Amino acid sequence: MMCTRPFLVLLATAMMAGCSTQKEGAMSTADTPSVSSPTSAPFTVVSLEVVADSLVAELRYGGGFKDHDFTLASGGAATKSLPRQQPLRILHDAHGDMGRALITSREAFDLRPFQDPSQPAIRLSVEGWGTLVDYRYRD
Repeated sequence: MMCTRPFLVLLATAMMAGCSTQKEGAMSTADTPSVSSPTSAPFTVVSLEVVADSLVAELRYGGGFKDHDFTLASGGAATKSLPRQQPLRILHDAHGDMGRALITSREAFDLRPFQDPSQPAIRLSVEGWGTLVDYRYRD
């Protein structure tokens, strides 16, 4: 009879060694966690910036056989703190693409629906990105 316990311990150790933790502050691509949920295919946020009224994201994902769609959605209500913080989620529809090519694309999302008319700015908390992003829409 073969003993599988040493194999399981070795497998668990190897899996734990491949895990990374999210760090506070600036994040490099290696530190950036992947985003995945039952309603979104996995992807990694490489960079984020606000340009005028758009959130411009550089995203990395697997694929290569089909077009992929990304949408920006609210992750809940904005906080009552000032400036307000708006949680956001980027959703990825891979349309069942099982390709294994590593693709990087830039996507722009309209931020105007998240403006607070009583405030000149809001801080964006994007799932998968460890740093808040400031969005100024009025001086």
